[in-house]
Amino acid sequence: MSPPLRQIETPSTPPASADVVVIGGGIIGVFTAYYLARRGVSVALVEKGRIGAEQSSRNWGWCRQQNRDERELPMASKSIDLWERFAAESGEDTGFHRCGLLYLSNDEAELARWASWGEFAKTAGVTTYMLDSKQAGERGRVTGRPWKGGVFSPSDGTADPGKAAPAVAAAFMKLG
Repeated sequence: MSPPLRQIETPSTPPASADVVVIGGGIIGVFTAYYLARRGVSVALVEKGRIGAEQSSRNWGWCRQQNRDERELPMASKSIDLWERFAAESGEDTGFHRCGLLYLSNDEAELARWASWGEFAKTAGVTTYMLDSKQAGERGRVTGRPWKGGVFSPSDGTADPGKAAPAVAAAFMKLG
């Protein structure tokens, strides 16, 4: 069962006019509303239920660059930076922290794909480390099984799915 979500108090009636109407109070919707409002755009955020109460509060919270498609990587890298700065600039806590992301495998083909991706990642400024079986075993010891290898990206992180969307919505509401 998910922890209770922070209830965000919103006006009972929508504004008479807005430059942009954002439909959906999940993580994408609230961040869109927040960053538009920070730029001086008048925004109406419309949600059928509770802010962040759908899929945005029921995910793993990964904020990752690791193994992203080459076309996604620049946006994923920018996103990690935005997640990291958000608490300081808004005063709201999404539970984000850079803890790294670890993938482990016993599949040689998968390990080869990760190694290839790691070479690309270096050219894009993303640090990843391929792990041999000993290193993978040390990092993956909590799984209780041996691993042939893995990949670790120290700059990736997680946000708390139960905190994130309500925190961003609260920051949006502070902007008026």
